[in-house]
Formats: sequence, C-alpha cells, structure tokens
Amino acid sequence: MKLRIICALFLGLIFLRVEAQTAIAISVGGDADKFYPVTFSDPNWNYNKHTTMSIGRSSIHGDQMWVGSMMADFTYHTSNWGNVSNFLDVNLYTVSGKELIAGWVDATSSNASNNIIVWLKGGGLTYHISSAANITATVYDGVQNALPFQEINGPARTYLTAVQDYVNVYGLNYSGSAFFNGGGSNFINGNLGIGIHNPAEKLAVNGNIRAKEVKVEAANWPDYVFRPDYELPSLSVIEKQIKANGHLSEMPSAKEVEANGVKLGELNKLLLKKVEELTLHLIEQNKQMTEMKKEIEKLKKQK
Repeated sequence: MKLRIICALFLGLIFLRVEAQTAIAISVGGDADKFYPVTFSDPNWNYNKHTTMSIGRSSIHGDQMWVGSMMADFTYHTSNWGNVSNFLDVNLYTVSGKELIAGWVDATSSNASNNIIVWLKGGGLTYHISSAANITATVYDGVQNALPFQEINGPARTYLTAVQDYVNVYGLNYSGSAFFNGGGSNFINGNLGIGIHNPAEKLAVNGNIRAKEVKVEAANWPDYVFRPDYELPSLSVIEKQIKANGHLSEMPSAKEVEANGVKLGELNKLLLKKVEELTLHLIEQNKQMTEMKKEIEKLKKQK
C-alpha cells in the first residue's frame, strides 16, 4: 500500500514538472510602437519531429487597456544549416489595428542554433507561451538583451516598426504549397488575391492568366443597334468626337484603362456595338457605291 502511494506521488510530481515546462510567460520591453525580435528554440529537431508552440494574450486589456489580444499557433522545423525539410507555419488571429506580431523567420539557414525569430510588440507587454516541448525563449528588446540580435553567419536582426507584407494577421500563414486532391467543390467567401495583398475584387491576380476558355456573363447585348428605331451616329459626328476626345465615344481612354483596367464583359459589349455600327455604315456606303456605279453606267451608254 505504501509503495503504491509513493509511486502515485512520484508520478504526480513528474506530471506537475512536465506541465510547468509547457507554460511560460515573457515580457517584451522597449518602445510600444516597435516589434522586437524574440528567439524560440526548436527542441524537437533532434527527435526528428516538428515543434508546436502557442503564443497567446486572451485579454485585450492585458498589461494595458485596449492594447490588443492575440492567439497564435506556430508549427515549425528549422533548417539547422540547410537540411531542407524546414518549414514555419503560423495560424494567427489578432485584433485588426492592434497587431502584436510583425513577422517571423527561421534563423538557422547558416548555423545550427535551432532558433526561429518572432517579432513581438514591445512596451512591457506580456505573452504567454505554451508547448508540449521544452522551449527556450530569449527577448532582445534592448532591456533584457541588447539589440540587434546577431544571427550566426547571418544578418543582424533589430526591431521592426510595421507588420511585414507576408503576415496574414487574421488566419493561416503557410510556407509550403497546397494540393487539394479531393473531387469536391471548395468555397471561398471573401476576396482572393494571387500575388496581391488586400484584393478589392472576388479574384485579383497580379500576373498572367492562362485558360482554355473564359466565360463572361453579360446583359443588354447590343443587338438593338440593328433595330429600325436606332439612331446611328453619322460618320461626321464620329469624326468630331475622335478629334475632341482622342478615342471613340463610350470607350475608355488610355489613361482610364491604365489606372482602372477594363471590365471584359462591358468592353466586349462596347466593341460589338461599334462593330455593328460600322457594319451599318459599310452597308450604307455599299448602297451608295452601287447607285454611283449605276449612274456611271447610264452616263457611259448616253455617249
């Protein structure tokens, strides 16, 4: 009986010790408008598995009123001097306009330090770190440790003043590519940007697109040009508009296209409208030429 109690107490102490290693709190000093480099170790590297770490601030009023809250999960495996299978993925959710993380990087491309760097907002803020692994965190805020942090065989890392472009402050940040092999449909509710941040359209692409076919839905197709009641602009009116504006009426100017692009559906409608108007003018010109030929033939016969 005594042996069982001793064993239970021993196991309980081991459990408490492990739990204590999985949760630490760090404070980042320095200025409140700067993000300071904090190194986190990759203790699972030698165990041939990735490390998972959470950085959290549940309360927006932690340390200061309305300073910001954040939940961030880091999953990573460092390069450790070029072992290639490295990655650094982040699942980050923070309050818009009160960002607490400005960026991250694997600091081991030219060394075996087994560290990543995360830039955390300063000003004396507290961050709660939790992990199943025994992670070591070192803060370089000019108070606890001097700036810059010198990456071994690499650049000197100092504070940042803004969130970096590669950081998605509310969602997933993956360093690899994605293959969706399922045959089902995928749904994206918001806007999608390819090579562009903060897209204003459902799909924004900064680059070339190659497709076998593009279908553009359009209404009010310009068949009305061929109706008897359509007022066809005369060639003299068209000439005046071209001289005045430098382009056909209703068509966008070169400056407008350069600044805003073109809507393919609307442009195709306008182009077809102009082609149909041109066709009517050609038909009319053909009629006039036919009449002129007849008149010429009559004059020849009268001689």
